[in-house]
Amino acid sequence: MRDKLETQLAEISQIILKISQAIHQLDISDIRANQHNMENVRNVIKNELRTYDADKTGRTDYALEASGGAIISIRDTRPYVASSTSLLTIFGISICNPQNTPQSIIQTSVLPGQCWAFEGSNGCVVIKLLGKVFVSSVSIEHITMDMSPTGETSTAPRDFSVWGLNNVDDPNGFLFGEFTYNNDGTPVQEFPVQNSSVLSYEIVEVKFHTNSGNPEYTCVYRIRVHGTLDQ
Repeated sequence: MRDKLETQLAEISQIILKISQAIHQLDISDIRANQHNMENVRNVIKNELRTYDADKTGRTDYALEASGGAIISIRDTRPYVASSTSLLTIFGISICNPQNTPQSIIQTSVLPGQCWAFEGSNGCVVIKLLGKVFVSSVSIEHITMDMSPTGETSTAPRDFSVWGLNNVDDPNGFLFGEFTYNNDGTPVQEFPVQNSSVLSYEIVEVKFHTNSGNPEYTCVYRIRVHGTLDQ
């Protein structure tokens, strides 16, 4: 209960910070002089709440399928196939649906079971962004223990690396960095790139090296790619 409360408070604080920053940009003297401008404040608050509710980060996700992102390869990653569907359910509640395709990780739904599962702890996914992007960070999202039907999330990714590619078979990708998802942290964790590139990339590869302890499979719920679109 305490962990759930702390997570919710952390998310609320992000919303408040966004609203505060946006309101600070308004000319307070104009607001006092013209009551009509109070509507601007209300609109700022509504927009920030709507943006956060839609994607939880308030930042553009250039990998999002609905915006033009696509999965173009998983290389030799082996999708996890259970011997029986019941192995991935408890009392009829889905833990991780083996029928989910890699496309699920660039979609907005992050309900229990709505993840892409692959065998073991090593895997990768190559994502085509909506355009060429100067990548500044990536976000990984997983369900919390409170949301998990089993009460644990050992299938969550842990160590991973992010690469920029000129084409899907690029042997000399640009390493943006190596990161660790903290399974005890907030569901959505953003990782600023460790190595910045002067080049923009339309293709990004995420390589998963370890998970949070499950020996059989790893579940990836959501990957976001942030940055600035190359005009």
